[in-house]
Amino acid sequence: MPEATQRFFDHQPESVQAARDFTTHTLAAWGLDNTSDIRLVVSELATNALTHGSDAEHGFLVRLEPDDGGIRLEVHDNRDAQNPPPKPGNPSPEAEAGRGLLIVAALAARWGINPRDPRGKIIWSYFPPPATPQTVREDWTC
Repeated sequence: MPEATQRFFDHQPESVQAARDFTTHTLAAWGLDNTSDIRLVVSELATNALTHGSDAEHGFLVRLEPDDGGIRLEVHDNRDAQNPPPKPGNPSPEAEAGRGLLIVAALAARWGINPRDPRGKIIWSYFPPPATPQTVREDWTC
């Protein structure tokens, strides 16, 4: 089983693409190729980390870890623990923002928020292993 890996990203818009590329390359190196849900979630969480979770002096960290045959994705930021934790919103159809955690909740099997010492939070998501296809028997006679 591969070992967990992580990378720090600077507080700049280009870091969202860099985090997605890091995730794509890591999962491919682990032999996983159907990773579109994980890549979309890392994009959403990285965007949230830049927009809401970190300041200009601090970036964010992405950690990928094999877990029970699936993948655990974490995005660490330095958001002040005194602020209320983020929750999925209920944006209007016209709203241009506010759907990130709804996307995370829809695509990940589980997700949550943990405090980070000495400051900040970790938003994690879990993606189970892909289902194995059923074997189709071709020797049936009618």
